[in-house]
Amino acid sequence: MLARQKAMLATLVICGLIIALTTVAYILAAERVGREQLAPEISRTFADLLQAQVMQNEIKGVAKERKNEEAQLHKLQSLMHRMTQHYQVNEMALYNTEGQRVAHSFSQNETSLLSTNLTATSSKKNIHRYQLRVAEQPMSLLISTQVSLPNFFYLDTLTTALLVVTMSALLVFFLYALTRNWQRTPYQNLLHDIRTATRNDNDERITISTQDPDIKPLAEALNDLFWLRNQRTQHLKTAHQQAERARLRATRLSTETRQMNEDLAREVSVRRGIEVQLKNTKTLLNGILNAMPSALFALDARNRIVQCNQQAGDWLNKEYTQLVGLPLLTLVPELANQNILPSSPAVAARMEKIERLTIQSFERPMVTDVLAYPLPYGQQARVVIRIDDVSQRQRMEEIMVQTEKMMTVGGLAAGMAHEINNPLGAILQNLQNIRRRLQHNLVANQKVATKVGLPLDKLEEYLEQRAIYQFFDHIQDAGERAAQIVANMLQFARNDHLQKRPVDVQELIDTTLTIASNDLSLRHIDVELDNTTTIPQVICVPSEIEQVLLNLLKNSQQALESYEPDPAVEPKWRPRVRIRASWDDERICITIEDNGPGIPSDVVAHIFEPFYTTKEVGQGTGLGLSVSYFIVTSHHQGQLRYRPITDDHGACFELCLPHNDGPHRLLL
Repeated sequence: MLARQKAMLATLVICGLIIALTTVAYILAAERVGREQLAPEISRTFADLLQAQVMQNEIKGVAKERKNEEAQLHKLQSLMHRMTQHYQVNEMALYNTEGQRVAHSFSQNETSLLSTNLTATSSKKNIHRYQLRVAEQPMSLLISTQVSLPNFFYLDTLTTALLVVTMSALLVFFLYALTRNWQRTPYQNLLHDIRTATRNDNDERITISTQDPDIKPLAEALNDLFWLRNQRTQHLKTAHQQAERARLRATRLSTETRQMNEDLAREVSVRRGIEVQLKNTKTLLNGILNAMPSALFALDARNRIVQCNQQAGDWLNKEYTQLVGLPLLTLVPELANQNILPSSPAVAARMEKIERLTIQSFERPMVTDVLAYPLPYGQQARVVIRIDDVSQRQRMEEIMVQTEKMMTVGGLAAGMAHEINNPLGAILQNLQNIRRRLQHNLVANQKVATKVGLPLDKLEEYLEQRAIYQFFDHIQDAGERAAQIVANMLQFARNDHLQKRPVDVQELIDTTLTIASNDLSLRHIDVELDNTTTIPQVICVPSEIEQVLLNLLKNSQQALESYEPDPAVEPKWRPRVRIRASWDDERICITIEDNGPGIPSDVVAHIFEPFYTTKEVGQGTGLGLSVSYFIVTSHHQGQLRYRPITDDHGACFELCLPHNDGPHRLLL
C-alpha cells in the first residue's frame, strides 16, 4: 500500500472515530437529560393533572350533589390508562392510607413493577411518588418512568451519523485528489525536464534546474547521478576498447592454448594409463604380500617399520596399517638378542637367518624361522624381515621322526620276535611234555614206572612236597608272558592286513569292558560310561581298536591301584574311570579319563616310545602305549594323545579316528 493511500485511510478512520464518539456522546447526553430532567417533569405534570381532575370532579359533585368515591376512582383509572400510553411512563398506581392499591395502570409493552402493597414498592428505582386527595382522603400516587430513549431517537441519530460520514468521506476524497494534483505537478515538471535532457545521446553533462525548494535537493542528486553516469560511460568506452584489444589477443592465445591443451591431454592420457598400471601393480603387490602366510616387515635405517603385510598385523593383533613408524624390536623383543638387524645406521645390512626361534610376543606363541635380507641402496627401506611359522612343520618333523623310530623299532622287534619265538615255543612245548610224562593216569607212564619199579603216586607226592609243580607253573607263566611280548612285538611290526569295517562305538566300548572285566580287576573301580548311542559308526579294525582301549584301561587300572591320596585332602575319593565319545564332521573321538595320580610332565614326552616304562622290572614291557600309538596312527590314520586333567591329578587319553575312510591322512 502506498503512503498516500495509507494517509487517506488514516484520515477516514479518524473522521469515523470522531463521528462515532460524537454520536455516542450525543446519545448519552440525551439519555441523561431524559433520566434527570424529562422523566421527573413528566411524572410531576401527570400527578398535577390527576390532582386537577380530582378537584374538578369534586367541584362538579357539589353542584350535582357530589358523587361517591368509587366514581372518582373510576375516572382516575381512565385518565391513568391514557397517561401510561406515553413512551416514558411505564406504570401508575394509586394507594389509600392503608397502603392498599385502589387504582392501577401500566403500558402493554412492560411488566408490572408496582405491587399491591405500598411498602414493598416504594424502595424500587425510577419510581416517583406524589400525594393526592381523593374524596377528602389522602392517597399516594406512584409513577414508574422509562429511562432509556425511544427507538425512533436511535434511528434518527444513526441516519444523521451515516449522512455526516458520507459527506465527510466525499470531502476527504476531494481534498485527497486536490492535494495529489498539487503534489504531482512539480514532479511531472521534473520528469519532463529529465526526459528532455536524456534524449540527447552526446557526451555532454546533463544539468537539471528547478525553482521549487522541495524538488531542488532531488534535482541536485539527479545532477550528481547523471555526472556519475557520464563518467562511467566514459570508463565503459575506454574499457570496451581495451576489451576489444584483449579479445584479439585472447583469440591468439586461445589458439595457442588449444594446441597446448591437446598436447597436455595426450600427455595426461598417457600418465593416466601409467597411473592405472602403477595402481594395479601396487594392488597386485599388496595382494601378494597380504596373501603370504609369512609376516613381512620392511625396515628403515633406524629399524622402524616402513611397510608390512596383513599377516604381520594379525600375529601382532593390530591393524597392519597402524604399525608403520613403530620400531620392530619393541613389537618383537625376541629379535633384539639375535644380531639379525644392523645395530646402527652406519652398519651395513646383510643376509641373516635364524631357525627355530620361539616368539612369545605374538598373539599366540609360535616357533618361527626368521630371515633378514638387505635391499638395494636408495630405497626408503633398508632391510626386509620375513618371519615364517614353522610350528606345524616342527610337529610334522617330530611325527616323522617318531614314525621312523617306530618303523625302525618295529623292524627290529619283528626280527627279535622271530628269533625269540622259536626257542620260546620249544620251552613251552617241552614243559607241556614234562607235565604229560609225570601224569600217573597215563598208560605209557604207568608201563615205564612199573618197568623201572617206580610208584607214580609216590613220585607225584614227592613233586608236590618239593613244589615241583609250582616251578612248572612259574616257567609256564614266564613263557606265556614272553609269548605275549613277542605277539605284541609282531603286532607292532606288521602292517594292517585286517579288513576295516563300520562298527558302532558303543559296541567297541562294550566289548572292551567285557574283556577288561575278565582280565583286569575293575570291581573296586567306578566305571562311568556316557551315552554314545548318537555317535555314528566308525570305520576301523575292531580287534585293534579294542586292543588300544584295553591297553588304556589297563594303564588306568594300574595307576588307580598304586595311587594313595591324602585322606585329609580327599576324604571321599574313590577310584573312577570315565569313558565318553564325541564326534564332528571330520573325526570321532573316544576319551578315557581317570582320577589317579596322572603322568609327570617330564615323562609325558616319552610315553609313546617303545620299551619306555616307569614300572619295575617284570611288571611292564613299555610296549603297550607304543603299540597302541602305532595302531592308531599307522593303521587307522588317527591320533592318540595325552592331556592332563585341570585338577591337581588325573590323566586323560584321547583316541581320535577319521569319520570317513577317505584318503589316509594324519590328524594333527
